[in-house]
Amino acid sequence: MSGRRTWPRPWAFGLLILPVAVYVGFTATPLPFLLSKAGISVLEIGTIGSLLQLPNILVFLWAPLVDVKLRRRAWLVLSAAATGLFLWGALPLVSGTSIYPLTALLLAGGVSASLVLASSGGLMVTTLAEDAQPKAAAWNQAGYLAGGALGGAFVLWLVARLPVLLTGLLLALVLFLPALVSFSIPEKEPRLTHWFKGRLPAIGREVRGLLASPVRKWSALLLMAPAGTGAAQMLLPAIASHYGVGASGVIWINGLGGGIALALGSLLGALVPSDWDGRIVYAGAGFLNGVAALFLMSVAGPTGYLAGTILYLVTVGLCWARFTGLIVEIVGQEVSDASTLYSALSAAGSIPLAYMTWLDGFGYSRLGTHGMLVTDAAGNLIVFFVVVSVFLYNGLTFRHSPGALLHADDTSADD
Repeated sequence: MSGRRTWPRPWAFGLLILPVAVYVGFTATPLPFLLSKAGISVLEIGTIGSLLQLPNILVFLWAPLVDVKLRRRAWLVLSAAATGLFLWGALPLVSGTSIYPLTALLLAGGVSASLVLASSGGLMVTTLAEDAQPKAAAWNQAGYLAGGALGGAFVLWLVARLPVLLTGLLLALVLFLPALVSFSIPEKEPRLTHWFKGRLPAIGREVRGLLASPVRKWSALLLMAPAGTGAAQMLLPAIASHYGVGASGVIWINGLGGGIALALGSLLGALVPSDWDGRIVYAGAGFLNGVAALFLMSVAGPTGYLAGTILYLVTVGLCWARFTGLIVEIVGQEVSDASTLYSALSAAGSIPLAYMTWLDGFGYSRLGTHGMLVTDAAGNLIVFFVVVSVFLYNGLTFRHSPGALLHADDTSADD
């Protein structure tokens, strides 16, 4: 898109992602806490948590819905409303003895929340000028991370003060109201098409087009590389005692401080010039994350843990913002099924997160804290040097004009 728009502004996508953020924040913090108070075992809580990851992994199966019939902004509002209603219905069940209806409602909420993700991603790709997309990706991640942390804290605060039905209503409103911002986005009428007839072949053509493009295929493979995952984030509380940090320290450093650090790191992604190649920027963010892991390995004591953890989480936020930016760059504005492809690439990001979390745990089992952090850093540093070497060997420039990824000469073997 060559023309510039006054709306939507990049920061608007920090609001549009809030329904997803609040849902994730609820399932990550208040839900396990409230279930444990209700006498549900840790094993059952873990099982519920595992099941709730399925919508994020399988979103590409239903994401094609938001590419047909209605505008994406309409799908976003409807999906946000559905997510709010499902959580409103689920909250009173948290204190009950049967977890099956609760899990079913939360899974349904996860599916509708994933449609919010698909809709906002499609809007980001199709309504913003290319030079505004990296900034929107940064705001998107900042809203996701900050909204998740604050949303979880907000629910716990409400539950302690208000009846559960009123808490659920307020939670539903917090989920729904930010979605209304999407109605201010000037979006074209959707193309006329059937709900499902011919959809799979059309999506298949989009995927084949991506795989046929050496540049876009390389970028998609980079999303699945062991860089920028922030996998050690989940294990940092487990090594806090190594630094002499207790439970209260973990709450403040990894909880409140961590949420702020992640959001700050995401916003730093908005400072990256739009003409820098998304692949080298993503690899560079991973490099910084690797350096942060090595720094955390080199320090000692509670102060060292505080400084190292905050530095690590700031770089994780930057990595995740650039991950979203690279997805937007890969999809491009000429793709018909933008939301579908965006969701599929986003789901692909769960692959390196899964295997790097396992590898970090394996490193810890062999060499303790140092083994975990070295393993986490190694993936980032190796990918960075491989990407830089490929760029230098092929004489590629680290800067390009907006939209160059889609319009590059894909017949060249150099990419």
